[in-house]
Amino acid sequence: MDTRVGTIHERVVQKCEVLIDRVEFIEAHFSEEVLTERILRKAMYKEFQEAVEAAADICALVRRSLDSSAQDDYSNIDYLVEREVIPAGLGRSLKEANGLSNRLVHEYDGINDYIAYTSIPGLTGALREFSRVMLTWLSR
Repeated sequence: MDTRVGTIHERVVQKCEVLIDRVEFIEAHFSEEVLTERILRKAMYKEFQEAVEAAADICALVRRSLDSSAQDDYSNIDYLVEREVIPAGLGRSLKEANGLSNRLVHEYDGINDYIAYTSIPGLTGALREFSRVMLTWLSR
């Protein structure tokens, strides 16, 4: 393995660790209180955003390791689906997570906290699955 690819693989592992840490925090603290307690809600949103950001970084790094220039988050996901690095359904979930993260960060058209509350658990599951798929892919 050349040094560049080795370094990319190390960074992917580090990003997977960050992603898993954020998902575990969300899973440990997620409750209905998210809907009523602003500090907890903001903490969940921040952890979710950081998990999605780590996933996006992983997609870009893996794309680069496949000798392709990283593009925007959605194009990177599509590339990994096309190359069969990740399954199409997981790619759709990553795009949905990215979209929700963007809404939470930029507050496009306001935030519907109930929709975020009902979406985050499934999307964090997809993010956990994504890290598992990436770590398995790296071990090949």
